[in-house]
Amino acid sequence: MLRIILFSVLLAAPAAPALAQHSHGVLTPGVTFPPDDSVLSDPPRMVTMSFRVDVRLLKLALYTSNEEWINIGFIYDPERVGQSFVYPIPFELPPADYYIARWSVTDDQRQRLLNGEFKFAFGDGAIPPSEFIDNLVSELEEALPDTGAYRIGIDRQ
Repeated sequence: MLRIILFSVLLAAPAAPALAQHSHGVLTPGVTFPPDDSVLSDPPRMVTMSFRVDVRLLKLALYTSNEEWINIGFIYDPERVGQSFVYPIPFELPPADYYIARWSVTDDQRQRLLNGEFKFAFGDGAIPPSEFIDNLVSELEEALPDTGAYRIGIDRQ
């Protein structure tokens, strides 16, 4: 009988306390545009991020695949707290194999900081950034020193 009562109490308990517990997963964007690792037919006209909880957006920066910063006009506003952020791109993006949007947020409840990024590409012949990165082949050559024999102290008579 006690098991039935406890089970009934657990079923009737509100789920709000479980939802109030935050993890880093809650602070990551639920939706981004462009989506991570996507290939668009046309250049994006905006960068958007939607979170599951209210956050303070500390940084949103766009880079080319060569780590060149693209000024999209993001300015930190300490008063702005929200779940959705939209930043227009009113100009043509410089040529690149892909683009990286890097962001930083904090939540007001626990003052946690989280950084992240999402990548995208666009245009004819573009491939997903993850494929491009996987296909990179290092042009460095391995140079091993000429050390001679690896067995020292062995008498070979």
